[in-house]
Amino acid sequence: MSGWALVLTCVSGGGIAGIITTLVGGLFNRPKTRADAVALLTDSALKQVNELQERTSEAEREALAARNELAAARAQMRELTGEIDAAVATLRSWRSAILSPTIELEQLRAMVRDPGGTINGRHL
Repeated sequence: MSGWALVLTCVSGGGIAGIITTLVGGLFNRPKTRADAVALLTDSALKQVNELQERTSEAEREALAARNELAAARAQMRELTGEIDAAVATLRSWRSAILSPTIELEQLRAMVRDPGGTINGRHL
């Protein structure tokens, strides 16, 4: 409400007493309105900060879980790489033995026999 409209309202509503009451009420309500606005803004800011902290904590937990999963996957890949390298070395030795003109069939069978007593996964 503009200043003149306020004065006109007060004068028409009760004269000088109305003006004084309105002005006094306006003066006392002004700090309360500011305090209410500050409280509202503070509450809103605190809610946003709390929400951000919760999201940050959740993101940190997810990042830690992802790092742990990555470390486990890398360890498994190192293990598998070692097993593949050993298998490739075995296959290369078998290939060179197969291509050797001096090797005999029983020697090849002994080469491919594993300690469990099988040949290429087949029981004897």
